[in-house]
Amino acid sequence: MSNILGRAQAQFPSVLLTLISIIQALALELLWSEITGSSYLWELTYDSVVAWAMISATLLGILQIWVTYTTLVMGFTWVPSLRDSIFPFVIGIQEFMLVTMISDDFSGTWLYVLASIFVTANWVTQISLRRARREPENSQFFDGRERATLRDFRWAIAIIGILTAFGIWVDIAGNTSWLPIVAVAFANVVIILQVFSSSRLWKVLMKLPDSP
Repeated sequence: MSNILGRAQAQFPSVLLTLISIIQALALELLWSEITGSSYLWELTYDSVVAWAMISATLLGILQIWVTYTTLVMGFTWVPSLRDSIFPFVIGIQEFMLVTMISDDFSGTWLYVLASIFVTANWVTQISLRRARREPENSQFFDGRERATLRDFRWAIAIIGILTAFGIWVDIAGNTSWLPIVAVAFANVVIILQVFSSSRLWKVLMKLPDSP
């Protein structure tokens, strides 16, 4: 069993990255098809500006998912579970939904789907780091760091809550002139901040000393 466990831990990163890269490639292909197949995007209107902002947020979201997974599997070691192979498909479905909902008629459902991606991504990250903490190979990172509590997720909870509130507001108030662009601009900003946060974690991991 120890040989099987060692083989699983050694091969898991490449298998997971291959799987997530295929799903991300499909999401990008679907996004490109949406761009090339939507004539309204090439007209200078308010609806097209909102749609391009949705495309920007979607592209940034795909990039952030890739960065999250590469940081996890290259920076940490943990015992893989079947759940690790299922989560990429869940995120992929959410990304496909996000792309297909891009249109010239903005809907609050797009914000709900984006909020659900934040939920899934934070769940995946927390579960992976919790198991990574148990492995001696990761002690250089976890030594001296307290376990995460609900307080550590306050910003993620706030983002999910705000995106959901924007979605409800859009559904109730209708597609008013200012609300969609504010909501989508907020989505772009928070995803960009997430990318920068991941880059800081990557730099910390790359500067860790070698394990004794």
